[in-house]
Amino acid sequence: MALPVTKGIAHIFGLRGTGGLVFTVQSDDISSKPALDVEIKDETGRVITDRLDDLRIDISVEGVLLAAATLPSIGNSLVYNGVTYIIKEVTDRGTNQDFRKLSVRAVKYQEIDNPPPAP
Repeated sequence: MALPVTKGIAHIFGLRGTGGLVFTVQSDDISSKPALDVEIKDETGRVITDRLDDLRIDISVEGVLLAAATLPSIGNSLVYNGVTYIIKEVTDRGTNQDFRKLSVRAVKYQEIDNPPPAP
């Protein structure tokens, strides 16, 4: 029997689509939340209306920098799992006992369809 074998309920194993990046992804963290969350309370303090608007998807991706890679620039695009994000933060770190590590934090805004193109 060839391995791996998975039985039971299907789950996503590993990382989402990582093609075309300048580093080998080792971890990702994706979250979404509204930028606008407004509640209206009645006379007794109970919430009677809640408006959620301007959805934002935040992503943090970490991995090992490829040898011939150029670091991504803040404000450029990052495409990950078919979603285009705007890069907000890039961290390049290293030690004398490991490969260069790269962390990228980016955001997908609800109302921005086409962020700036990647270089």
